[in-house]
Amino acid sequence: MAFINYYLDKPFSPNVAKEKVKQLVAECSANNKPYPKFILNDKQTALYLFFTFEKASRIKIKTNYRVLPEHWDFKKGKYKSSTRGSLELNNELETLSNSLLRQFSKLKDDQATIEQSTIHKLLSSAINGKTTAKANALTKARADFQIKKQQVLTEGTLKEYRTVFKSLDDYEDEEKLVLTFQSFNQTFFNDYEKFLVCKQNPYKEERGLLNDTIAKYCATLKSFLQWAFENKYHNNAGGFTKIKTQIKRKNKNEIVALTEDELFKILNFDFSGNLKLERVRDLFCFGCFTGQRFSDIMRFNPDDFDGKKWSFVSIKTKKNTIVPFTGFIANALPILEKFNYLFPDISNQKFNEYLKDIGKVVKIDTPVRIIRFSGVTEVQIRQPKHDFMSSHMARRTFVTLMLEKGVPMTVIQKITQHSDIRTLLKYEGHGENALFESLKNT
Repeated sequence: MAFINYYLDKPFSPNVAKEKVKQLVAECSANNKPYPKFILNDKQTALYLFFTFEKASRIKIKTNYRVLPEHWDFKKGKYKSSTRGSLELNNELETLSNSLLRQFSKLKDDQATIEQSTIHKLLSSAINGKTTAKANALTKARADFQIKKQQVLTEGTLKEYRTVFKSLDDYEDEEKLVLTFQSFNQTFFNDYEKFLVCKQNPYKEERGLLNDTIAKYCATLKSFLQWAFENKYHNNAGGFTKIKTQIKRKNKNEIVALTEDELFKILNFDFSGNLKLERVRDLFCFGCFTGQRFSDIMRFNPDDFDGKKWSFVSIKTKKNTIVPFTGFIANALPILEKFNYLFPDISNQKFNEYLKDIGKVVKIDTPVRIIRFSGVTEVQIRQPKHDFMSSHMARRTFVTLMLEKGVPMTVIQKITQHSDIRTLLKYEGHGENALFESLKNT
């Protein structure tokens, strides 16, 4: 039976004696411990695929991935779960393995005897494309993009690209083809959108991704294609400049935010018996009072706060942001003092999970109905408000409450650093209180 393993090319530091490395590797393996960092290569090294197809018969081939050894789980032969984006990267390796094993199985069915050269060609084709490496540089460009952008893009943005790349793999499997840069044209995008409409949504029972998600996928893909064009991976400019996508985002989606009463109900709830929820509640309220992104709140540095204002450079926008602690925003000061100006570390995933628990406990259960579309099919989502609670709801709540209080949109934009004021325009007139106030004197 054929199987596939992945190994690093040069995992160990050339500055450590080979005998010392051998000794430590043996000790760590015997005690089921990870290798000490000082014996690992501090530079990225090539990842090789080993294809074993018969007893004592295997083929080694270089992939387009480069891996920092400290990010690699040597025992399991995959990225460590603690590595940024490990889930998506391991999914890519698994997808490649499954695709190769399926192709090899079909080859065995079609041919009585298989030469090693034939198998090597199959492996090479899967990694570099069915034509030439130059004609199909898509796989290499994807790998290079993720490596080069790790230090530039946030993990959230990188995850969006990896999700789109995974959808391209799924599209190839379903259509039984191999994409090249020349594949991207109007016909492809039409078919790709239809594929996404029918694609199983992993988070919802209904089938098909929602139109807002599909539009985001297409925009992200075109952004990658533009990067690849600018970096000389292909010359198909029409693959991203002349495309008209059929599925569009809704002009104005419903915005789910807390009312001021709900916010203070959460702030004043006694969570003293549950330290975990109390901390998450405080961090969430801090976000509601300041309007900042979760990623920036988690990086709060006491050196950036002078007692009157919080000044820092935002991770996402790379712009200097100033949050004056006055008026409504001053409600965040007691939270800072409570934590002694040092927030506890927590992942966004866990934060959102605990936040929904908080909403249930505090009974933030106002019925909410939002309408989305999957293709032309209307999808109605009806849930209590606490099911919509997330780290980003804090930012939405801040903007909504500031608009209700009559703060000019340009001032709000300076605080939140929304790059496009059109994003804030979507909030205008959203709050129920603002609606009643605007009509009260008519």
